[in-house]
Amino acid sequence: MHSRAKVAAVALGAMLLLSSCAFGANITTTTQYDPSDGTSATVGDVRAQNLLLVTTAAGEPAALVGYLYNDNEGAAATVTVTIGDTAQTYAISPMQGVQLGVDDGAEKFITIAPADPGLLGSYTVSVDTVGVATGALPILDGTLPEYQQVLAGLVDTSQ
Repeated sequence: MHSRAKVAAVALGAMLLLSSCAFGANITTTTQYDPSDGTSATVGDVRAQNLLLVTTAAGEPAALVGYLYNDNEGAAATVTVTIGDTAQTYAISPMQGVQLGVDDGAEKFITIAPADPGLLGSYTVSVDTVGVATGALPILDGTLPEYQQVLAGLVDTSQ
């Protein structure tokens, strides 16, 4: 009987020791990151996520792809995105977002590519009275299958 109690105590101790790793571990699913090829910025309560530009070459039409989200629970946000000489403003309701791209339901942001695919451009995100963020903007082409659809949509919008 004594040995069963010892085995149970050791098993309980091992279980507690092994399960305690989760208490101090950094849980990666709660960390925000860019899940694809784009880049992100935060201005106040507004997140610009996974921004990238899709084009065929420098000087050609290009589509901005990404997402804008207003984390503010009580106030709308006026967000302006600028790439080169092209600027577009979006009114985003509280706890709502705007999808950027060429798909149905997405807000279209068409500009001229500042550089060839594989290089970087730049963008600016400004939120009405809150502030401004700038960042490097990856420029991609249709080499990857997920961006071929964007190029096809870009051709459709430029005709």
